[in-house]
Amino acid sequence: MKQILKKLWCALGVGLCVPFFANANGVESYANQSSAYLRNPSCNTLYSSPEAVFYNIAGTAFMADGIYVHIGNQLVFKEYTNEANGIQYTDDENEYLFPSFSAVYKSGKIAFFGSFAVYGGGGSLKYNDGSALTAGILSEASLSSQSESDKYTQRASSASDEAKAQKYTATAQKYAHIATALSAAIENHSLDVYSRSFGEQLGLSFYFNQYISASACFRLLQGQQNVKIACDDSLFVSANGGSEIGFQAAGWGYSFVLGVHAKPLEDLDVTVQYQTKNAMQYEYTRVYGELTEVLGYEKGSKFHSDFPAVWNLGIGYQLLDELYISANFNAYKESDIKLNGSFQDGKYNDSFEVAIGADYQVLDFLLISIGGVFTRTGGTAEVNNIVNPALNAFSLGTGGTVKCNKNVSIELGGLYSYFIEQEYEGVILNKKALNTALAINIKPF
Repeated sequence: MKQILKKLWCALGVGLCVPFFANANGVESYANQSSAYLRNPSCNTLYSSPEAVFYNIAGTAFMADGIYVHIGNQLVFKEYTNEANGIQYTDDENEYLFPSFSAVYKSGKIAFFGSFAVYGGGGSLKYNDGSALTAGILSEASLSSQSESDKYTQRASSASDEAKAQKYTATAQKYAHIATALSAAIENHSLDVYSRSFGEQLGLSFYFNQYISASACFRLLQGQQNVKIACDDSLFVSANGGSEIGFQAAGWGYSFVLGVHAKPLEDLDVTVQYQTKNAMQYEYTRVYGELTEVLGYEKGSKFHSDFPAVWNLGIGYQLLDELYISANFNAYKESDIKLNGSFQDGKYNDSFEVAIGADYQVLDFLLISIGGVFTRTGGTAEVNNIVNPALNAFSLGTGGTVKCNKNVSIELGGLYSYFIEQEYEGVILNKKALNTALAINIKPF
């Protein structure tokens, strides 16, 4: 029984090991940090606004002297579906708060900067009618528990004395009670999942000359994870000591970011940025439900939910006075991260993104942007599940920047992602996502 139930939380926990949902391209994409990415996902050479702090830290050294501030928020409209045995389960819990903030102070050859964002992604899932994953494993757990009950019933019938017979009979009744309770929950349960990783970074960049700059920064992440399965059936409530089983966990980790921005020609930008692996360590802060305790979760025990090392490469060219074109490549070393949130390691393959885009200055006060990105995820059958479906995707973003005056501009952006449906271990996974964003960039001094 214990081993069977572990499978349930393992599938959920491994899905949580890499925070999700905020980034429309999926679990492997950590590039989407602000409105600039939505209007043009090819933004690794960005250096004309404080949003460079998110994508090209060395670019801040090429900004004009002064103070720059960015404040923005994203709305995420999503739908996750999973289908098994002809039954489709759906989550359409939208996300309305994904803030981003950055600030740059540039003076002479040095720029200081800081930021706050949902660096690791995050969000909520709510399956009011359960899911293919939880229904399937609750069914397996019920059958396994009934098998245990039958085994102890046989032992009771062949016991050598009355005391042993009574002990085996009591154990058989216990497992039979659990089997009945789990069976009742198969078609009468809900699943709620929450995971989010906020982060801050501080750093500086240095302008060597008109051809090159370099930068370094420190990034700190804080994460929260909550999982809850609820069932109001009286048999389940009796066996579990309540209607809910689940856990809450919190963790933190840090990494460093190094970047170089080169201008071999006046109109040509070439950027390289490297983010080190962030070894996020979590701790279970709350565990509830007697059936959850059977799994071996203990308050205070720890696990890892790492973020991979990342290479960000970019090239951009001012083709015309009004037109800037660019291309990006982001590589994620996910095969090196440690995911052991639920009794076993989950292994991803490495993943990457390729993006192209353009920014066109239509009028002195209006910039229009468009870009596309292909995401090749690192999802495998071992870790891919309904909580965190890692699917390949094609995404298209567009938007604009309106310059209100010389010190204030407003950004609008939207990015739609088309995900390629995949089947993993008999479950068909798919999702839809539309990100929109509104932001303001200010240069007070």
